[in-house]
Amino acid sequence: MKLTQHLLSLEKETFEKATHHKFLTEVGSLQVKPEHLKAWLIQDRYYTGGYIKMMGVMISRLPLYQEQRELEDNDPSYTPEKAQNIIKVLTFALSNVHREGLFFTDLLSRKPYAECSQSFSQKAWTSHYIEFVKKIAHESGYDLGEALVVLWAMEVVFFNAWKYAVSVHEGLKPEERDVDSVHVKTCQELMTNWTMPEFETFVLECEELVDQIDFSDKSRLASLEKAYRDILALEVEFWDMAYN
Repeated sequence: MKLTQHLLSLEKETFEKATHHKFLTEVGSLQVKPEHLKAWLIQDRYYTGGYIKMMGVMISRLPLYQEQRELEDNDPSYTPEKAQNIIKVLTFALSNVHREGLFFTDLLSRKPYAECSQSFSQKAWTSHYIEFVKKIAHESGYDLGEALVVLWAMEVVFFNAWKYAVSVHEGLKPEERDVDSVHVKTCQELMTNWTMPEFETFVLECEELVDQIDFSDKSRLASLEKAYRDILALEVEFWDMAYN
């Protein structure tokens, strides 16, 4: 069994909660209130800053050539080709999250959200999430296994979550979807952003990286499982930012 298949066999109920949250149902059905969407966008924009820091730590730890490996680096699966492939995926992730940060800033400037009075401060929970991903990036094994698991888990949850929102949206009548409203179009843009083919390809590339991780050692497998369980629990709470 591949590592991603094994991880997905764990905590199925939590995965379901993370990908079928009421916030996603409300966005898909176009019933989400502007103030709730704004609250979530504010915190997700802050999270993009933490995601960028996570990518930076991972990239800084990855030796591209055999001669650059640290003396303590005991990763038997290391090859320059594998390292180059990881860098390719991480640099796409970095570029994509930068684009998303600008995307969120544009969305928040739109009239329905500019008129809402929510605080623009970063919430304590968002800070906790950011610290978690930075810590994982710093403390992962030399193969970056735990950090790659977290990256893949975040992205596969987002992809499946927004696919669920799209499925809800597609269940609406045409006259319910085709509304000339900034708020409606914003919801539709968000659904498109995380279900486009380019994003699906990225998720599959993350999956391939995780499936290359050696998990034959029981203690290492337990560490990878813990990283997956921890990020999955955080993803469930991530959607709650819309209401808290």
